[in-house]
Amino acid sequence: MQETTYNTALTTEPMTRYPIMRRLVPIAALLLTACASPKNNYDPLEPVNRGIFVVNNVVDRAVVKPVATVYSDYAPGPVKQGTSNFFGNIDDLFSALGSVLEGRFKDAGVSFGRVAVNTSIGLLGIFDWASDMNMPKPDQDLGLALGHWGIGSGPYLMLPFLGPTTLRDSVDPAVRWFYGPGSYLNTTGEQVAWAAVDGINLRAQVLPLDALIESQPDPYAYIRDAYLQRRWYKVYDGKPPHALQLGETDDDDGPDDAAPAAKPAANASEPAASVDKPVAPAEEASAVPKVAAASEVAAEHVVADASTPTKAEQ
Repeated sequence: MQETTYNTALTTEPMTRYPIMRRLVPIAALLLTACASPKNNYDPLEPVNRGIFVVNNVVDRAVVKPVATVYSDYAPGPVKQGTSNFFGNIDDLFSALGSVLEGRFKDAGVSFGRVAVNTSIGLLGIFDWASDMNMPKPDQDLGLALGHWGIGSGPYLMLPFLGPTTLRDSVDPAVRWFYGPGSYLNTTGEQVAWAAVDGINLRAQVLPLDALIESQPDPYAYIRDAYLQRRWYKVYDGKPPHALQLGETDDDDGPDDAAPAAKPAANASEPAASVDKPVAPAEEASAVPKVAAASEVAAEHVVADASTPTKAEQ
């Protein structure tokens, strides 16, 4: 079986949200640019996804990136840090839920502890006292929990406003939207303002990745493959049974496509560990969906013991 892997210097649930965008555009635009690129068996909707990617980037360059650049350059450091901490505190809450679903009760306890500490003495998460109290930030979400129990990722999706995700991973942003703190805001205007602040904060964190992405021959394929590899890597806690096959699936998919005997076979929707090692981090920032990924910064977006249950390969 021929296997296609990509060595990417970029990954994450940061990429989990790359530009935040307005809706728009006629369906005709969505079908533009089904450029030739290596076939990816996780991307059956590639023509439509590429169209949405084009629209997202138009909106990003016209609106989101300029605003994020001004915010990054001129907002006081404490304001930027406090904003990241605030939304990171919400991430901890959903990380705790993901850990519970995976049966990682120790991680869940740490995440719930972080939320309790930072929400109270940290003033709703603006100050991250939990990290200073030796309570490290677990990195889980509902999509990873489903993958942990053997749910395949399903097709890759490029969502308007949110960016890259998969059918399985889209559960996390959907639950956040309907049950997160922002869902308790009274008016649509307040909810839009909440999403805008979160989006600009995330976009500002991934500004350093722009040059890398734009230098790629096919930015769409680069983001897609990096996202898939990162998720595959994380479903298995950094120890996947084999590299994720990103090319077309052969007819005779042999044992290479199955998880090792120790773990029941599972089709995984996340990309390969063939993203060698993570590059030195800064903080994760989800360039795309939250969807996604992502109050951690740019460099670590490139790329820890697998639990008992089955893990999924897309």
